[in-house]
Amino acid sequence: MEVIAAAAAGKLVSPYYDSMIAQVIVHAADRASGLAKLVDYLGRVRVTGICTNIPLLKRILRDEVFQGGVYDTNYLPDFLARIDGQALIRDIEAAAGEMSSAIDLDAIRIDGSDELKVLAPATAIFYTTPTPTEPDYVSVGDRISVRHTLCQLEAMKIFTPLKLGDFNTEVVLYDENRQYQITRINMATGQQVNAGDLLFVVKPV
Repeated sequence: MEVIAAAAAGKLVSPYYDSMIAQVIVHAADRASGLAKLVDYLGRVRVTGICTNIPLLKRILRDEVFQGGVYDTNYLPDFLARIDGQALIRDIEAAAGEMSSAIDLDAIRIDGSDELKVLAPATAIFYTTPTPTEPDYVSVGDRISVRHTLCQLEAMKIFTPLKLGDFNTEVVLYDENRQYQITRINMATGQQVNAGDLLFVVKPV
């Protein structure tokens, strides 16, 4: 087993897409043994404070198609279509541990206004449409409920629709009995966003 680490005490881990913190190289007598050694090693790794793809890698290593060794460049999208993407995201977030405290009402209020911020919940790629040929989910001036999709956020090829209601966890930030008007869209489609970035501004109507 050989580990080439790009992260260590005092080093900065970039928040940008596809940042690598370590490369693990396994030597074994055959493919099956090598995969087993990798699964065992990754099961003992603990990286907290940031999200990593370890839960995804462990799923891939246990996948029968990957274990068989017969696949092509369509493997990853095919694999992601076969698994529970939301469960994978929950596992990734749980493995990261406590990264920040929950957003509260003071964090989203805009001083001197009844407008509210909509902040990126995580590092991802921001998309305003489901596909390039379809219309935007929302436009400035639209009135929406908390169940209306605002955009999609993509991380590790997994697309997650974002709604105001998704933020109502520990604290109710957006009243489910009210509508909200989009007053600003702060990001362009395809843009990299990081946790806490301002995506939209809305106001209750």
